[in-house]
Amino acid sequence: MLAITKNFGQPIVTVPGVYENFTVGKDSGDLEGMRVVIVPAGGGHYAIVQIAQGGAEDPKPEFVPAEVKGKSVSFSVGDEKFTGTATAAGLNLKNAAGEPQALKRKACTAYFK
Repeated sequence: MLAITKNFGQPIVTVPGVYENFTVGKDSGDLEGMRVVIVPAGGGHYAIVQIAQGGAEDPKPEFVPAEVKGKSVSFSVGDEKFTGTATAAGLNLKNAAGEPQALKRKACTAYFK
């Protein structure tokens, strides 16, 4: 399934996909950032969410229900609620405090590397 196709020269954006902004600290070597995989299933959508806050390994994924309406998505991980909008380039998220995160859209095969 292609995440982005062309319709009269305009990209058609779908929400399901793989998004991330993981980085490795130059000095510490710690992994920081977030990965979100949104999948349609069972008549709705779900998100597999990994939040890295320092450490050497990929963080444990959380599997949570996601609400998708048009290009908008929302989900909660523990007590933290996230809302965002999917674009052709990625997923722009905000947590409940309004702090933004930009996650780049990745090829679906990137999730299984």
